Amino acid sequence: MTFAIHDESTIETILDDWHDLTARIPHRVATRPSYALTWFRALGRGRLAVCAVRRHGRLVAVAPLHSRSRLGVRAYRVLGHGLATIGGVLAEDDDALNELVDALAARRIPLQLTHLESTDPLIVALRRSNCWHVDAYIDDHCLTIDLEPGQTAAALRGKKTLKSLRRIERSLEKAGTPASVEVVTEPADLARRWPDIAGVAARADADSGRVDFCAPPIAAFTRPFLEAEARAGSLLVAGLIVGDRWVAHEIMFRTGSTAEMWMARFDPDVAHLRPGHLLHRWLADHHDDLGITRFDYLLGTSEFKSRWANGGYDAVTVTATPRGRPLHRWTLDVADRAADRIRPLRSVIEIH
Repeated sequence: MTFAIHDESTIETILDDWHDLTARIPHRVATRPSYALTWFRALGRGRLAVCAVRRHGRLVAVAPLHSRSRLGVRAYRVLGHGLATIGGVLAEDDDALNELVDALAARRIPLQLTHLESTDPLIVALRRSNCWHVDAYIDDHCLTIDLEPGQTAAALRGKKTLKSLRRIERSLEKAGTPASVEVVTEPADLARRWPDIAGVAARADADSGRVDFCAPPIAAFTRPFLEAEARAGSLLVAGLIVGDRWVAHEIMFRTGSTAEMWMARFDPDVAHLRPGHLLHRWLADHHDDLGITRFDYLLGTSEFKSRWANGGYDAVTVTATPRGRPLHRWTLDVADRAADRIRPLRSVIEIH
């Protein structure tokens, strides 16, 4: 096996093999180049550091990372962290994963990995190795909707809720503005519906305190990312249409039979129509047609998610330092604490 770290000057040499690896080993959208590299080029800081393992020349493991320095202390982090996704690495088998972990340790590379699933094989491999000090703590909880073939929304919600949603649909039909759901998967359909998606996001996020992912500067990441997923056949957008007006959507990404639910927005003008519930009922009723058995809400819990979810898992932050650098755990912690204290001061200085 061979190990290499790819920066911007060499990353193109592994792109085709990286795409092939994601097809052989379905994992999460955050492990795909469509997400990781688009994020780095549009929003990322630091240095690209995609770690790759080859066996007899064939790519068998990839860790999509970048290196960042906080107050002079450098660590390697997951590409695209902070945008509500769950990170991870791709490895064809345990041998490939162990080679990746050992090679990182041999180069004394410290890792700060946020938002990994608590059962991720990478965490198991780091803890199993004698080369690492590993600290992990739960930083969030993720809810899921798990459905067996043939199940519908009736398996998730009670008769009263479903009856209320049918009542809303009948009132819309009487008003001449029936509700329907449009599924967007193709690049051409995404281009046609992008103004509607961006318009709903703008109205939903206005004065909300949230960042609008469909407006500058983050749109420079979001739209190319969605376009790349559509070209790969992994994009799944469910849009709620009332009459002829797009009023709400769920933006999701397919990985096998799982749909990662990245972003949901609805126009505040239609809040009384319970658009999120209408979309969720439709998704649950049509999951067989979509080929989906799990809807993964990703990071964060809410009352709305809890009403539909029937499963979940913990997300963790992992700090792993090579045993050859015993003081690095302490320096990383000190640098993080100091940087967190300095950031508000910088904001005050910039404001004034």
